[in-house]
Amino acid sequence: MEQYNKVKFKKSDIIFKDGEEPEKYFYIIVKGKAAAYNKFYETHINYYKEGDIIGLISAITGEPYYSTVEVIEDVELLHIKVENLTKIDNYNLIDKISNYFSYILESWLSKYYTMITKNKADLYNKEDILTMANIYNDNNFSDAAYKICSSCIRLFEDDSHINSAKKLMLHTKPADKPQKIRENIYKVKKGYCIYSELEPSSNIYIIKSGKIGIYSIVNSKQTVRLIYPSGYIINCYRPVLEYKALFTTAIVLEDSIIEVLKKENLMNIINTDTEFKANYIKITATKINSAILKIKAINTKELNIKLMILIYSILKIETLFNKTKYVNLPYKIEDLKNMLNIEYSNKEICTALNKIKYLELDSFNAIRISNFQSYFEEYKKYTV
Repeated sequence: MEQYNKVKFKKSDIIFKDGEEPEKYFYIIVKGKAAAYNKFYETHINYYKEGDIIGLISAITGEPYYSTVEVIEDVELLHIKVENLTKIDNYNLIDKISNYFSYILESWLSKYYTMITKNKADLYNKEDILTMANIYNDNNFSDAAYKICSSCIRLFEDDSHINSAKKLMLHTKPADKPQKIRENIYKVKKGYCIYSELEPSSNIYIIKSGKIGIYSIVNSKQTVRLIYPSGYIINCYRPVLEYKALFTTAIVLEDSIIEVLKKENLMNIINTDTEFKANYIKITATKINSAILKIKAINTKELNIKLMILIYSILKIETLFNKTKYVNLPYKIEDLKNMLNIEYSNKEICTALNKIKYLELDSFNAIRISNFQSYFEEYKKYTV
């Protein structure tokens, strides 16, 4: 393994400043303590100690630092260049970075859902489980509804409430099972539910082609977390935090080719496949950045700026691997409203969207970005 440089900062020194353009390196604390402050989420303070990682997400994504990191006890830091991430051959360090990604992503997602959730359907309440199934069915995701009902019956097999689930199953149609085309590779039809909020998966899903939508029922509405295009890795796990909104349902949105791997194989692949490691790092950092941007959008007062920031976050997901100048966003107007938990009419949303540069709406209100690079340049200042 490469020998990394060490740097020192004194108490009260500022290591990174909120809003500044990031450097192409990050730090691991060898000794001492630091604190991170941000101005977009309440009075949130993160404390860092020996072994903790700082500055990694912005260093990878190239987006401005979202927190100011101040030394609260003299620190000694390991200085690691982002370009060296794929060269790391120390299993323990790779594992530390992977665990850091999972913790940070779950932390910011829990904050996001806390902000938008009023009455999240309780996964352990039978009536609410059926409410979830009906909502998916009403949105033409019948396979998700079918599988949620099936899970309900298994969970409450001795309870009279299962009759309602059985009745709903009679009116829903399960999707065709995935077709195996070679080892671990499957052709999956549009509408297939990969896993649901009731039964999380422990597999890794790599989208070779197609799209997968990640949903949950929030405020009795179908709310999309993100829609992942070709090239993305969905790293499934049971959330550590016991916040129900972190449990999601994954639905195939167009005929797709998906590679399915066991979770225990992830670290082995990361350790042996440099390209996979590089993509995994970029994907996870982009997901975290997207969650942070959505929180910023929610905390913004003006509707048009809320939408600018939300679409900025969506575009970062859509354009990580696809550099086509124009981008057709797979999100409906209702999706945008539910992601932000706002009560504006569709007409008001469309009026605000029409004021955004490089954004076009067709006669069905489908959203298209004519030049994503120009969009980023125009609206990056609103994300800081």
